[in-house]
Amino acid sequence: MKAVADSSVLIALSSIKLLRVLAQRFPAGVLVPPAVWAEVAETGKGQPGAEVVAAASWITVREVADQAFVGLLQGQLDAGEAEAIALARQEGDAIVLLDEKDAHRA
Repeated sequence: MKAVADSSVLIALSSIKLLRVLAQRFPAGVLVPPAVWAEVAETGKGQPGAEVVAAASWITVREVADQAFVGLLQGQLDAGEAEAIALARQEGDAIVLLDEKDAHRA
């Protein structure tokens, strides 16, 4: 099974040096949407975990096709959370890794 991760999960696990747990738990890989990648690996460059996430070959950036759904979710969530939920829905057999209560409700 694949997983789709939000930024906070990647940042938190990498900051405590446990990002590898995701690779072990999800051998099919971890997907992230562009907004999550940008937040962690580009905008977050130099911040804790950014380099570790950027170097993880098992993390794949995947575009979200249903931008209308993303737009609907962005009424209550940030871009990364909205794209992560939309990407998990798009993939069908993936679970989404989130830590925000509003995102869980969505």
